[in-house]
Order: sequence, then structure tokens, then C-alpha cells
Amino acid sequence: MSPAQSHGPRPAKKRPFPFHHLLLALVPTLFLYSYNASKLPIAPSELLLPLFASFTVALVLWLLLWLPLGSSRRAALVVSLFLALFFTYGRVLGAVGTSVPPQLLPFIAVGILLLGALFFGRRGQEFAGLTIFLNLASLALVAINLVTGVPALLRSRTASLKATRTAATKQAAGMPDIYYKILDGYARADVLDSVYHYDNSGFLSWLEQNGFRVAARSRSNYSQTYLSLASSLNMTYLDSVAGRLGPDSDNRSPLLHMIRDSRVVNELHQRGYTIASFVSGYTGTDLADADVHFGPRWALSEFQNVLISTTALPLFLDRVLKKSQFDLHRERILYSFKHLPDAARLKHPVFVFCHVLSPHPPFVFGAQGEKTEPQRYFTMTEGGSFQTVDEAKIRAEYVEKYRAQLQFINSRARTMIERILAASPQPPVIVLQADHGPGSVLNWDDPEPEDLAERFAILNAYHIPKRTEPVPESISPVNSFRLVFRQLFGSDYPLLPDQSWFSTIAKPWRFHDADRPAEFAGSGAKLRVSIVAFRAELQSENPGAYCRRLIAMLYPDRTVAIERFYVQGLHVPVESDDDAYRRYQSEVARNELPDLGPQYESYSGPGPDQVPVTALIFSDSTP
Repeated sequence: MSPAQSHGPRPAKKRPFPFHHLLLALVPTLFLYSYNASKLPIAPSELLLPLFASFTVALVLWLLLWLPLGSSRRAALVVSLFLALFFTYGRVLGAVGTSVPPQLLPFIAVGILLLGALFFGRRGQEFAGLTIFLNLASLALVAINLVTGVPALLRSRTASLKATRTAATKQAAGMPDIYYKILDGYARADVLDSVYHYDNSGFLSWLEQNGFRVAARSRSNYSQTYLSLASSLNMTYLDSVAGRLGPDSDNRSPLLHMIRDSRVVNELHQRGYTIASFVSGYTGTDLADADVHFGPRWALSEFQNVLISTTALPLFLDRVLKKSQFDLHRERILYSFKHLPDAARLKHPVFVFCHVLSPHPPFVFGAQGEKTEPQRYFTMTEGGSFQTVDEAKIRAEYVEKYRAQLQFINSRARTMIERILAASPQPPVIVLQADHGPGSVLNWDDPEPEDLAERFAILNAYHIPKRTEPVPESISPVNSFRLVFRQLFGSDYPLLPDQSWFSTIAKPWRFHDADRPAEFAGSGAKLRVSIVAFRAELQSENPGAYCRRLIAMLYPDRTVAIERFYVQGLHVPVESDDDAYRRYQSEVARNELPDLGPQYESYSGPGPDQVPVTALIFSDSTP
């Protein structure tokens, strides 16, 4: 036999080793961190648990599936599919809105997983090409998120190292304890009466009978929590910071640094005060570096809550642990009211900072403290998880649940104050204040004057023993500690003019005078419309903003107010305007949408995001 005819054993075909499932397990946490950390510093320690847990789960599932599937590559593909379904479940739940019953989503996800397992588990198929592609793609995703996340991580560490307080230089013997209690979104009495149909005079009278002075015309200085607290804790307006960052910046990092290393806390620390704080669940108001930091044994941070809400983990929390994110949020609120008086046992004098995310949404208490879970997925934003928005319906629901939660918060506040007064060695200073008012139907991009009135009118009450000067009726938070320090220490802090500044979520540093909304809101006669839109793609996370962009595109020269909107994402565009109207009528028949009548304008074509859309615009519709 010639050499050309000899046949030796063929070398085994080299097959790629899969590791994409292990890297993909890290991507959701890294992405959420890198996306937010540049704007809102997040403690690096918050990443450790989700990264370790997701990596471990992916590794264990892979090892368990390797033997029955007979291939590491096939097992890895099934695990990657599981991870994709698991980490996008919450986003899909929020995206589909009311178009798919939420009870069906787990079955749909399990069905997709089973079909995928059957497909990838076929014997004789090694999917070498797909494995190589996913390995490279997962490497790229991890690398991209590390490039953006590591600088933010280093900046966060540097900032935490710099935020060291100066040692006490003055003795504060004989000085009273100071409690700064923030009730997030607590409205002023006149707004509670006119908007929420609730008479709060009983609680306010009780405060005054117990030595408080309630500022009946107080307004917040800013419309957002971080802006408001950075201002009040530093006794100054934020114009200089805004000038340095520019009006188009969305960087909130300076606000968090101002709250964590504030002028008020530093001055009190220098005067010998013990600094105590409580877990709030809100990244910027958790003063974890205080001398004493109170918190329940198990409390999720804001970052962890957001991460969990994007996944299917809430299903397991509810069904396996019998403890939802709402339960943990509820426990954190109750913990702060129960344990705030415990600060009276610390080394005196003590300054206690406690931010409670209530009566602000989510609405987790009824009027008597009963448990409520109003939304399908957990969020601490004002808008919640609504996708179909009927302004009247949403306001009515918000008003009812806000009013009930506020009544319970009032009862807890009474008990808390009674215990503080009883436990304190001498009458303490207590500032009971809201950072801003509620926003039942606040449109951040086009606020109505009455919505601004609701947003800025706040509860603001002061218990200052041996007070020698009056508390102004319209005092705002920027002057709270100017007044307190003048009374306690004789400090030369003149009161600043009380002003209120509105800014949007997207551009927090572009301030507008809240007393002159015409400067930033549209003027002239408004066309009031309701929108039903069908997009050829799963809808965005913010359908309200999408509809505003759509209306701005369709009516560039008109001032338009959106009364209701409904956005449904489809995999393929509707065939015609008539088809869109038939789909809409089927939703009306199922009582998913109100009947807006037969008269409408329509548009079919690229939307503001270039995704095809068919929209029905009903003008001045009142069902």
C-alpha cells in the first residue's frame, strides 16, 4: 500500500469549552451597576452577594445538567437560556403591562425553557459554533461593563475614603438630642384636604399640644429627595453645584456626597454629638458611616431591590420564603418607628437622621396597618407599574391608597414621638418634615400648576425646647437647621429666602422657579388627547415618555396634554388603522380600556424611536 493510500486515525475534532453561562450569570448585576454607578454611587459591597449567588447557581445547574445531557456544551446552553429568562422576567412583566395576564408569564417562561432544553439536549448535536459565539459575546459583555463600571467603583472608593469627619473640638454637655425625621412625600394640610379629601387637623393639633410648631405654609425647596436633603443638610441652595455640573447633567453623585458628608452632621460631630442613622432602603440616605447605624437584620438596598425586580426571584420569595419585597419594605418602615426612640439610650447628646420612604409609594399599609401589595412588581417610583394610564383612574387609586397609608403613618408617628419624649433625659429637638410632597399624577416633563402645588406643599413641624424666636409660617427645609443652630448654639446663620425649584428626573440640575411654571411648561390652549398605540416591538420601560415623544413628533406646533395612554408591544406591526381600531375595541370589550368613542385621528409609520407604530389619537375624549 502506497503512503497516499494509508489511513491513520483521524485527529479528534477540537470542541470549544463552554464558559458563556458563567459569564452571562454576572452580566445583569454588572450592567445595572455600570449603568447607574456613574450617576448614583453604589457601594461596591452591594455587588458581592448577587455576583456570588448568580455565579454559583449557574455553576451548580451546569454541573447537574452535564451528566444527564451527556455534554458540557449542551448543558451550558440550557443554563444560559434559563439565565436569560430569569434575569429578564421582571422587565418583561413591566413591559407587557395589561396585555398579558401576569399569571400566565411563569407558564410561558417555563414553556420556553422546556422547549429550549429539548432543542439543546438533542444527542449528537454539540452546537460548537453557537458555543463559540456565546463565549465571545459573553466576554465582550463582561468587558464592556467592567470598562464602564470599574472607574465608577474606584471613584466610589475614593469618595468613601475622603468622607472622614473631623474630631470633636467642642463639648456639648447639657445640649439636647436632635431628631431629624423625614417622612417622604408627606403633604401639607391644605393639600391633604383639597386633593386627598383628608382632614389632618387631628394629628397636627396633637403635635401642637405636645410642643411642636407646625409651619402651615411650608414648601420644599426642591422637587426630588436627593436635591431636597442635600440642601437641608447643608443649609444652602444648590446653585453653585448646578453651575459647576451644567444644566444638562444627570450626575447625582455630588448630592449623595453632600448628604453623607453634610455640613449639619459635621458641625454637630465637632460639637460632640453622637451621630446615629437608620437604614432607609434609598442609596443616598443610608448614612452607613454614622457612629451608630440602625437597621433590621435583613434589609435590601435600593440597588438590590431594583436588581431583584428585574428577575423572577420575587416569585420564589413569595412562594418559598413567604416574604416578598413588599414585606421587607414594610418591615424596614416599622423598624424605624419602633427603634428611633432607642437612640435616647446612646451617649448624649445624639443627632439622629432617619429617612422613611412613606407615605410615599409603594403603598404597603392600609389605614389600620394591614398589609397591602398594590403592584405586580416592586418599585419605589411614583408611577409604579402602570402601563395603561387613565389620569382620573390613577389619581383616584393613588389618592385612596396614599390617604390610607398616611393615616397609619400618623398613628406610628404619635407613638414614636411619645416614646422619644418619655425616654429623653431632657426635652429634645425634633424636626418632623417631608422632603417633598406627593405626586398623584405629576407629569415630570409638563407639570400642571396644581401638580406643582401638590409636589411642593409639605409637612414641616418643629419641637424646639425653650424656643426664643418664632418659627416662620413659610419656613422651608433649607432654613431648618439655620433656625435650630441659632436657637441651640447662638450661631450666626441668617434665614435664607424661602424658594422652591422644580427640575425633571432627566435633568435634575436644570432648575425652574416653581412659582412660574410658564417658564418651562407649554403655554396657550392645550389639545387634550388620549392615545392607543401599537408598536412593532415590545414596549419600552417608560411608555409615558414614549407617548410624549410621539405626540411631540405628530403635533410639533401644538401644546398637547395627554389624558390617557395605552401602549401595546407586538412582534409584528398591525396591518392597518382599521386593524388597530379592532384591536382597541377588543380591549374595550374586555374592560381593559375605556371606550373613547368612534372619532379619532391615526398615524402609521416610524415612531420617535424609529420602531413602526400605529397610533389612534382621540381628542378631548371623556368616556
